[in-house]
Amino acid sequence: MKKTENQRTLLDDQLTQLDHDLVWDERRQAKLHHRILSKLDKQESVKRFSGGFKLASSFMLFMIILVAGYLFISQNLGTDSANPGNDTETAPAVTGDQGSAAAGSEEAIRAVIEKEFDGPDEKYKELLDAAMDAQISEEYMEDYEAYLESPEYQALMGYMEETYAAYFTEGGYEEFINVMHAFMYSGFNHDYNLAATDIEIEEIEGRPSVYDLSFQVEYRNGNNETSYHDFEGTAAVSEEGKIVKIEYLDGLEDGLLQKLKDNEEE
Repeated sequence: MKKTENQRTLLDDQLTQLDHDLVWDERRQAKLHHRILSKLDKQESVKRFSGGFKLASSFMLFMIILVAGYLFISQNLGTDSANPGNDTETAPAVTGDQGSAAAGSEEAIRAVIEKEFDGPDEKYKELLDAAMDAQISEEYMEDYEAYLESPEYQALMGYMEETYAAYFTEGGYEEFINVMHAFMYSGFNHDYNLAATDIEIEEIEGRPSVYDLSFQVEYRNGNNETSYHDFEGTAAVSEEGKIVKIEYLDGLEDGLLQKLKDNEEE
C-alpha cells in the first residue's frame, strides 16, 4: 500500500510540476506575443512617421523652389523693365510687303464698314423678303432642310457671300454673318438712309494685325430727321490681310439699332 501511495505521490508531484510548467509556458508565450505586437506597432508608427516626414519634406522643398523661381523671374523682369535700353534686339523694320499688307488690311476693314452702313442695301432687302416668304410657304413651312436648298435662300446666301466673303478669312466670314449678323442695319422696312463717315482705322501699338476702329453713321428717316451715331470697335486680320474678326458698337439703349427698331414700330 505504501509503495503504491509513494508512487502516486511521485506521480502527483510530476503532474503538478508539469501543470506549473505549462502555465509558465502560456504566460511566457502571452508575454512574448505582447512584446512582438508592441514591437510591430512601434515599427509601423516609425514607418508612418517616416512617410509623413518624407511627404512634408518634399512639399517644403517644392515650395522653396517655387518661391525661389518666382523671385528670380521677378528680379529679371524688373531689371529688364528698368533698363529697356539694354535689349540687344531691335524691332524689325517694316518691309514693303508688310506695308502693303497693312494697307490691304485697312482697305478691307473700310470696305466692310462702308458696305454695312451705306444703305440700306436694297438688293439685300429684296432677297431677304423673298427668302422669308419662301420659308413660310406651304412648300417649305414644315421642311426646313428643303428650305435651305430653295432658290430663294440660296440667292440670299450667294449675295451675302458675293458682298463680304472676299474681305474675310473663311472662319472670319462665317462669324461675321452669323454672330455680327451681316446687313444687320439693312433689314428694316421703313423709309430711311444711312451713310458712314469719318472712318478711322489705326493699328494698335504692340499688337500687330489688330486695329482700333471709329466712325460715324448718319441716320435720316422718312421725315428727313437726322441723327448721328458714333461707333467704336476692333478688327483683327490675318497675315494675308483678310479679316479674322471685326466688332463695333454705338450703344445698347440709344444706339442706331434701337432707333431703327423704334421707327419700325411707328
